[in-house]
Amino acid sequence: MAAPMQPMLARRQLRLAVLGAINAVKTSAQIATIDSPGDWNTPPEKLPAVLMRSGRGRRDSLTKGMAEFNTAIVIEIEARVEAATAAAAQDAIEALAYAVENAIFTDYNVIGMVQQVTSVDEEIEITSEGKRHLGGIKMAITFEMVEMFDPGIAPQTQTTWPAVEAAIVTLASAGIHLDLAGTFDATGTYTPPADSPPYTPVAAPRTTGPDGRDEAALSLPLT
Repeated sequence: MAAPMQPMLARRQLRLAVLGAINAVKTSAQIATIDSPGDWNTPPEKLPAVLMRSGRGRRDSLTKGMAEFNTAIVIEIEARVEAATAAAAQDAIEALAYAVENAIFTDYNVIGMVQQVTSVDEEIEITSEGKRHLGGIKMAITFEMVEMFDPGIAPQTQTTWPAVEAAIVTLASAGIHLDLAGTFDATGTYTPPADSPPYTPVAAPRTTGPDGRDEAALSLPLT
């Protein structure tokens, strides 16, 4: 989920990053509803549900003068499930809590912007309404970030957010090419191998290398 193209406070950045992390596992965790901030009243047809908001925070000054802070941001999460029995509700809410926490604590955007996760407070409750058994968990996750407010610096270039993680490219091969300065052909014209590092051979006639050909090479296929 991308944020609007505008400067934002740390709590908004973090909330959007956490929301993006949870949305990334919506299908695999079989979550029916994800809301932020959510109305916190979830009908049965919208379960399992995960509701999230950034409700509390604290800033502690880092230095005198300039407004620079260690900012503690509390992300409040409430997850809810329904099951046929109390035991099934317990299992379901624990499985959902694991999926949510694992998504948040391994997310590139979340962990990349914080100094540390300072604490996690949790409370699980299983209730019964007739034949319906409801499982719920309340989490309060405290993150620590740095915020600086400098009136002398213009806002950074506005970009979409969160950042897109770089794609992983498989390395298929590696190689070493040696085109020596002291060993060369004085008159020949050669084209360096296509997979060698880019360079310009000394033009012929020459009194020194490199001349554009390998005096030695090593190929390392990795697939």
